[in-house]
Amino acid sequence: MSALIAIGCMLVFAAGIACYPLAFHMESDTLSLLVFIAGVLLNSLAFFIPWQVVGRSRK
Repeated sequence: MSALIAIGCMLVFAAGIACYPLAFHMESDTLSLLVFIAGVLLNSLAFFIPWQVVGRSRK
């Protein structure tokens, strides 16, 4: 189970990293900001999931 969580979090993290350069290629400033914020939120989610799921199973 932990391996699946780790792989899923790596994919979410990679998607977040991919949003950063994509944000600079958007034509609209608003859309660019939204894509950049989506990248930040995806990277935050990639760190939040293991801390909540795996961290609580050890208690």
